[in-house]
Amino acid sequence: MNDDLWRLTATRMRELVVRREVSREELVRAHLARIEQVNPKLNALVEQRAEQALAEAREADAGHAGRADLPLDGIPISIKDHYDVAGMKHTEGLPAMADRRSTVDEVVVRRLRRAGAIVVGKANQPDLQIRWNTISHLYGATLNPRDTSLSAGGSSGGDAAAVASGMAPLGLGLDYGGSIRVPATFCGIYGLRPSAGRTPASSTLPPFDGPPSVDLMSCVGPLARCVEDLWLAYTVIAGPHWSDPATVPVPVSRSGANGRRPRIARMLDQTGALVSPEVAARLDDTARVLAEAGYEVVDAAIPHARRAPELWAEIIGTELMQTGMPEFGFLLGESNRQHIEAMFSIYNLGSEVRNYIQAFIERRQVQREVAQWMEEHPLVLCPVAGMAAPALDFDHMLDREQTQRLFDRMRNIPWVNLLGLPSVALPNGMQIVGRRFHEAQALEAAAAVQQAIGAASVAEP
Repeated sequence: MNDDLWRLTATRMRELVVRREVSREELVRAHLARIEQVNPKLNALVEQRAEQALAEAREADAGHAGRADLPLDGIPISIKDHYDVAGMKHTEGLPAMADRRSTVDEVVVRRLRRAGAIVVGKANQPDLQIRWNTISHLYGATLNPRDTSLSAGGSSGGDAAAVASGMAPLGLGLDYGGSIRVPATFCGIYGLRPSAGRTPASSTLPPFDGPPSVDLMSCVGPLARCVEDLWLAYTVIAGPHWSDPATVPVPVSRSGANGRRPRIARMLDQTGALVSPEVAARLDDTARVLAEAGYEVVDAAIPHARRAPELWAEIIGTELMQTGMPEFGFLLGESNRQHIEAMFSIYNLGSEVRNYIQAFIERRQVQREVAQWMEEHPLVLCPVAGMAAPALDFDHMLDREQTQRLFDRMRNIPWVNLLGLPSVALPNGMQIVGRRFHEAQALEAAAAVQQAIGAASVAEP
């Protein structure tokens, strides 16, 4: 069994460690062997820490008696390049930062390690994380472990590919515009984007702060092959911290609505999304599973469904094009730079501050009306992307019309970020969106789907 330990879920690994049926060192060695076997094909992990991980595992094994309460005891984990891990590179995928290293762990990494997790490597991302594909100017492209001719998604594609292929049972990503949900669904695993303000983002290297939309729309979250593992990691990383003033002290609950199944709104293309027949059929299948599990599933759409994705793009695009690209655009690789300029120039509101402020006023109106609507529809079931995992070059050097079409395929993604809502991505390409700080309801519904479709299998690239 020890040769196949990498096939297990984190939940199962911890059970074996607690009962001393498997050592932490055996877990780490099994995953390092798996990394050696498949990472050269996928380019998911861009830096490894084999010797440090083994040393930490041996030390933990020696102190077994004092670790009974650690929820991630001995669990190997991959960490997106964007996050600070002491002694490891933090490059943001840029050649100009190729030698930059973190001196300390940032908060979420520190929480994971204090819970017993062992970092085995840093995972690839596109330049500065701004892409639905994982192509780094420094490290190259990450391939999809289920079909290496396809995209792994982005921007947390390295972590998604690592988790899907058994290099780690858990990965740590970030979702500002689908960067957890897109790679999760393209790689056929589960991913949780918590509510904005739920998990702290606190880089220890500059830049320390971002534009207003970061606090309102971005969130750190886990990727895994099953819902139970999402729960494990989420409960460890959630909670406020002074280093991120946007985090709020809302208690983390493991229960949803006191045993009652909330109503679920089934939403397909009301955002204006272009959805393939294959994805629409999967939505129908998932709605059927949830109905059979006791949920009331109704056809309905959030207020301002078509406008909400565009409003996200206007706010993000204006921040990027007016302040971001003039500051760091020259650092990006040609493909990443062209993608950003093509996508967000469509929605750039220009330098007139009145337009930018008006977008935030409109956002508040949409947020209020959607919150009221979600009192009657606490969960929303809809696709993530409008297509199955595409070819690796699906977003490469697109013209304006092609770029607009790509955005239209992704319209079911950014409204979630605009409103700061939690969402669970499923391996079948669907997502379950909940009310803000009601992650438990979304995760419970995802668990009901998992009972029917199963945990994600380990890919064999």
